[in-house]
Amino acid sequence: MTAVAAWFSNFMTTEQIKTETIVIKGAPALDPVTVVFRDEGPSRGGILVECYGKAWAAFWGGMGGKTVREFVASCDADYLATKLWRDGEKRTKQAEAHLLRITTAIRGALLENS
Repeated sequence: MTAVAAWFSNFMTTEQIKTETIVIKGAPALDPVTVVFRDEGPSRGGILVECYGKAWAAFWGGMGGKTVREFVASCDADYLATKLWRDGEKRTKQAEAHLLRITTAIRGALLENS
């Protein structure tokens, strides 16, 4: 084991968490959208969204007893887009509209399949 590997092994741990992945195809004006829901504990978890090589992520530490999927389905698309917006990313009307189309597609897919 190298010195670097030994140093990291003092700090790193791994654990398995429950994830669920969906792919949304055919949403208007969007390439396929991949969504990964990560349930990391009771009312704790996050979401990872990828579309055409761009990715966004959000985490919630309290979701009122819901899974991430249930929580996201209960939120409106504007809230989700705001939560997913990356700090420091330039906000343009076109970029905001794109992310809103993505969050609208996510909510639509979740509500359709609930």
